[in-house]
Amino acid sequence: MTTAAREACLIADLAFLPSWQERLEELLRRDRRRPGLNPADRAEAHRVPGCLSRVWLAAELSEGRCRFRADAEAPAVRALVATLAALYDDAPPSEVAAHEPTFLTALELDKHLTGTRREAFAKTRDAIRAFASTALCPPGP
Repeated sequence: MTTAAREACLIADLAFLPSWQERLEELLRRDRRRPGLNPADRAEAHRVPGCLSRVWLAAELSEGRCRFRADAEAPAVRALVATLAALYDDAPPSEVAAHEPTFLTALELDKHLTGTRREAFAKTRDAIRAFASTALCPPGP
């Protein structure tokens, strides 16, 4: 399934909920069912820079596909960044680099998130894009 199709499914799954609060609560519920990162992945080397709440992103390239897992200290930030990581998980680097997420806007969450939550989401997206771009064009020797 493509990233765009995966995002369309996410939006369709949550759009029927009548308010942005209920949509955010559903993301939080879904996130509680996800396993957290193991302690090794919560290392400083995996921290997403520039986030007020500590956010970690574990990324790897396996068989030409990007693998992402994310975690954060704050529950709402964790739900947002983990959903973002799941959106791009198992996609080819070209797709990860090209697709911009729209689910925050489509679900009317963007207007109601605090600045620190929006910033953590944006910084995590930047880190995901940077990983995919490096996978597309690895640095030379």
